Amino acid sequence: MLDIDNTVFNWVEYYVACMNALLKKVSKVTGIPLDTLYLEARHIFEMEGSIEYPFLIQEMPSVIEHYGSEIDRMLREAVEPGRQAFNSEAKNTLVPYPLVKETMQTIKQRWPKIPVIALTDAPRYVAMWKLNKLGLLPYFDAVYGLSDPRIPTDTVSQRVKVDPEILMKHLQKTSFDFTGRIRILPEDYEKPGTKGLKTVLMDFEMESHLGDVLWVGDNLRKDVGLGRRLGVHTGWAKYGTVIRDEARQLLLKFSPQNNIAKNVSLDPLSQDAPQPDFVLENFEDIIPATEKVLTLTI
Repeated sequence: MLDIDNTVFNWVEYYVACMNALLKKVSKVTGIPLDTLYLEARHIFEMEGSIEYPFLIQEMPSVIEHYGSEIDRMLREAVEPGRQAFNSEAKNTLVPYPLVKETMQTIKQRWPKIPVIALTDAPRYVAMWKLNKLGLLPYFDAVYGLSDPRIPTDTVSQRVKVDPEILMKHLQKTSFDFTGRIRILPEDYEKPGTKGLKTVLMDFEMESHLGDVLWVGDNLRKDVGLGRRLGVHTGWAKYGTVIRDEARQLLLKFSPQNNIAKNVSLDPLSQDAPQPDFVLENFEDIIPATEKVLTLTI
């Protein structure tokens, strides 16, 4: 089982670059100061309980004030250009860590009967969107994520403030032609709580075979600690804790600290943090870790 953010790709570099591009575009087209947008983004992310809320622009107070009741104009002038700026930046920054795809291919070839499962605190739709863009979704047998994002509506007219085409994708629960298992977990299943991982173990009938399970993530407290409490083998994606200070500081500008903890460990080397069974210096180290787990279960 795998975490996604900072385990299969560098979430910090990707999200900081994309969000900064989005906010700069909105600032340029509206004239709203960038620092104001940073502060409003932090507040919205905190209210939504996720830093990956895709309808950020149309919920920003300064943007709402700027456009008033002109929702179509807001969608046309601010939301769509902001979305395009985000996606354009993602083409360069939303990429797997080195040798992730090759390692996933090796796992599928060598152990075709072993299910590869994603368990993430990101919204299910957002998680699958990222895995699809990364070209990694076909290598997973299941994706478990939190509830999909709330659809924003205008408080006066009650009109939905989302482009119809994008709204349809969310309402149809787009699965990107994924043929594996998809489960949307309640918010209280968020890590480091045990309910999410327990659900995976039950669904795949692994409750009585915990020694066969390898759970890999970048966060010692949330991921490794969770695995150790349930008695499965744990792998720590140490490489996923390497964060440039510039990226860290920019991330803190537009996200509250408690939301960041869902996606990245900002204090990975705390002495009292849970210790993993395996330390992964790079993603391909999951191969020898898997071999070791299988040897122990024979």
